[in-house]
Amino acid sequence: MDFFTRCCKKFKLVLLAITLGFAPQVQAEGIEVKSAELVPAENNYQLNADFEINFSAEMEDALNKGVPLSFLVEFQLVRPRDYWFDREITTKTQRIQLSYHALSRQYLMNEGPHQKSFASLEDMMEELSHLQGWSVFAKSDIESGENYVASLRFRLDPSRLPKALQVEALSSEKWTLVSERYRWTPDLSALANSSR
Repeated sequence: MDFFTRCCKKFKLVLLAITLGFAPQVQAEGIEVKSAELVPAENNYQLNADFEINFSAEMEDALNKGVPLSFLVEFQLVRPRDYWFDREITTKTQRIQLSYHALSRQYLMNEGPHQKSFASLEDMMEELSHLQGWSVFAKSDIESGENYVASLRFRLDPSRLPKALQVEALSSEKWTLVSERYRWTPDLSALANSSR
């Protein structure tokens, strides 16, 4: 009988391990910059980027209850220097505000003067995950033959939350939504030559 009991316990453990191994993985909340590139336009360079964005349940719930969420996309271009601080070429910030309009049952995304509406949170999140054609600096800002380092970060701006939520946002990981700073070395001279 003792042998049978031990075998049953081992079988249950193996079954549990198999079940957990095949269970769907829940994505952790957070923001990750998946890719970023600078593309030459007429007189400037534009930024295209893709993000993976996963809200916490608390953030989704707050948004659905009418709390607007404000995000900042932060871009910087510097020229590295060996014996001094890096030379800042440009630092740009773009604010994106998300909200839910209960009467129309639509999700709204505001980027500066532009507003887009969506029938579902999933549609809005898909749009939020792709940044296209953001003019970040003029071609005249850079010098031929120099190396540059670009960086990009996407984060929730807790200072724009209602006061009651700001306190919670400071103490809870569920409201800490910020990407790692994504850095890359764009070949701006090659991009400029290819656009001519």
